[in-house]
Amino acid sequence: MIYLEETLNLLPASPETLDNFVTFAREKFVPVCKRLGCRMVIAWYNDLEWFCQVKQVLEFDDMEALKTFRRKASEDPAWGEYTARLEEFAPERRSRLLEPLAPVWPEVLHKAAAESQETPVRAYSMAILEVAPNQWNDFVAGLSQPPVNFPIVSSWRPIGGSPNEVIDVWKGAMRLTGYEPVDDNMREFFRNLRPRAPKEHLVPVFALPYSDLL
Repeated sequence: MIYLEETLNLLPASPETLDNFVTFAREKFVPVCKRLGCRMVIAWYNDLEWFCQVKQVLEFDDMEALKTFRRKASEDPAWGEYTARLEEFAPERRSRLLEPLAPVWPEVLHKAAAESQETPVRAYSMAILEVAPNQWNDFVAGLSQPPVNFPIVSSWRPIGGSPNEVIDVWKGAMRLTGYEPVDDNMREFFRNLRPRAPKEHLVPVFALPYSDLL
């Protein structure tokens, strides 16, 4: 699988703009994605880098599927209407390609999305880590032993950019209710993790109504 992550800085940055964008995405973005063969697996927002910033993650079987989608989209009038209006909502945006990181295969994300349709989670944590030199194999091995109270949903690495960057997605939003003493499982998890990935930026994210992962 290949993933296209889009980061959208909505203008003006306000809850009303986010509401209007969600309506627009449900009416224009989601239908054309399905028709052109693109899977919109994640749509969420957060307020840390930019107030009401939206991230969308599109899934493709491989690079050829992505190329086919882009070719079809360039010829599709409805996609042209979507991108023209998107320019109004988010003139500042960026995108990058991601690939799944074993042992957290795409099936884990698909299963989590299906389960969230029945019981929405709503809040997730996106951990952006920098793996230490010569620690890659140990870090990947550690992904198979996540903490019980924060099940992992997906793990990606950028196809371009930093070769040691990893993006992990966990169920639940950490650190939203203030300080609480860490339990033994979490303490042991971070004691093992920090030598392998000493740098981490943690972002709580919140699912939008048109996301497969709710």
